[in-house]
Amino acid sequence: MVFLLSAANSAVQEPLIRQVLHCLSTFISYVLPFLVVLVPVRFLTKLPSFVFRKMLHFIAFSCVTLMVLTSASWQAAALTAILIAVAVYPILALLEKRPWFGRLFVQKSPGEIKRSLLMLMFMFAALIAVSWGIFGESALAAAAILMWGTGDAAAALVGIPLGKHKVRCRFADGKKSWEGSGAMLITAFLAGMPVLCLAQKTPFLTALPAVLIAALCGTATELFSSSEIDTVTVPVVILAVLLISGV
Repeated sequence: MVFLLSAANSAVQEPLIRQVLHCLSTFISYVLPFLVVLVPVRFLTKLPSFVFRKMLHFIAFSCVTLMVLTSASWQAAALTAILIAVAVYPILALLEKRPWFGRLFVQKSPGEIKRSLLMLMFMFAALIAVSWGIFGESALAAAAILMWGTGDAAAALVGIPLGKHKVRCRFADGKKSWEGSGAMLITAFLAGMPVLCLAQKTPFLTALPAVLIAALCGTATELFSSSEIDTVTVPVVILAVLLISGV
């Protein structure tokens, strides 16, 4: 990871168009092999739809994290996220009319997949612009994105099949469970520590409380946020905690 950051820093003088092309290349070369494997698996096996969706989420979040860590500038990383959304949205709009599209993604509502993609990519761009563009903290943007994405995926993958104890609280989403929240907390923490310690070069004992508090706050926010708004609330809270901690 340190090598990748050094390579990105050496390319900082490249024109923006080349930086964007580099980000696009990173994104495509990372995502494409996974899709080549996952799409046939989805059609040829009885893989549960929620597992397939969360695997796609994990691929997208980890790919954007890598893209941020290897990008030469925040402008290139943020612009790439926006360009991907703008390019893929109309493609999904056309494909969702096909009979196989519903089986592949199992949309929660008509048009949900393309709307989710749009919100996700624009949220990536916003996190990058704020953390890196304003505060000069590229690694914190990467950490917040990875903690958010892997934590959210773990919450569903554990909570849906194993969530036997629902969180009984006036302000909590009735579908959330303690098992899912615990999985999110642990996964978000484990995802954030390597990014801060290796990319940010933050000492372990300094990163430990910051990441733990960010993971706790992110988990609590996810618990009390509806599925319509947690794409915004969770990453904002995680990033805010990391920035305030001064790691």
